[in-house]
Amino acid sequence: MKLAKTRINAGFTLIELMVAVAILAVLASLASPSFRQLLAAQRVRATAYSIVSDLVLARSEAVKRGESVTLTPSTADWAGGWNVKVASSAEVLSAQNGVGSGVVFTTAPTTITFDRNGRSTSDTVVRFGLSDGSTRWRCISLDPSGRPKSATTECPA
Repeated sequence: MKLAKTRINAGFTLIELMVAVAILAVLASLASPSFRQLLAAQRVRATAYSIVSDLVLARSEAVKRGESVTLTPSTADWAGGWNVKVASSAEVLSAQNGVGSGVVFTTAPTTITFDRNGRSTSDTVVRFGLSDGSTRWRCISLDPSGRPKSATTECPA
């Protein structure tokens, strides 16, 4: 007696595959705008953290060396990058590349100098304003004592 072999077809049909790809395309197009917003917010946040860490570095190096240390833009604009330098010798302690597209400096000082005590040489609060150009804001404040703070808000004028 012969046993009949039945063949089981496993897998997707072409129609089922096309429907699945179409659904995936629709879901990807819905997720794309919020992913772009997430990336823009992350760029602003990363730039703010980089500035704060270089402000802390400049302050600690000024105290450690017992002389003034400056934070200056490496080009005409802070978006092109910045350097932490010893004021007397122009020795570069840290250099940051430009921030790239998507981050706008709304306010920024021309230079920041820390004296040998780690205090800012400015008598007023110095602010960096960062934005993604529309809705994401970051304000970095440096008080005369030399301590930086970062907040998720637009800098006051």
